[in-house]
Amino acid sequence: MVGVCFDVTEMKKGTEQVMFKLNEELLRSNKELEQFAYVASHDLQEPLRMVSSFTQLLGQRYKDKLDSDANEYIQYAVDGSKRMQGLINDLLTYSRIQSRGKNFTKVIMLDALQKAVFNLNLFIKEKKAEITHNNLPSILADEGQMVQLLQNLIGNALKFCPDTPKIHIGCEEMKKKKSICFFH
Repeated sequence: MVGVCFDVTEMKKGTEQVMFKLNEELLRSNKELEQFAYVASHDLQEPLRMVSSFTQLLGQRYKDKLDSDANEYIQYAVDGSKRMQGLINDLLTYSRIQSRGKNFTKVIMLDALQKAVFNLNLFIKEKKAEITHNNLPSILADEGQMVQLLQNLIGNALKFCPDTPKIHIGCEEMKKKKSICFFH
């Protein structure tokens, strides 16, 4: 009878260290991917909406002046931009599910409002909307989420108002020295 014996303790420690390092790298990579998905989907929404809007305008303005092939190509572009918008929305939803937001910092709500209005600038002009605001406070929050919140609220008001929208964002101080923001 012949036997061979190996001490695998050091090999096991090395393997555990490699696995731990790979796991850390995977977690970091996933976090970066989630952040990229959020930024990419958020930043692509407005340019895509502009492309879609201008393509639709071309189709409406030159419908009788273009041949059937050109009208068909414009329709393909409009349909493609609608599908792309759906994909971007799905990506944005995914990134929101995976992210927990950033640590709260002091957010100047007027700055957040200006960023939201800038992102929706073309849509605001198309609807000839009037956007006004009171003095807005600085709050502890995630600035990106505040911009997204204001952008979603303003965007919904623009979408669902059949007339020329008049949107007002304001804030009132409550008795217990807390502020409440309102949107109408």
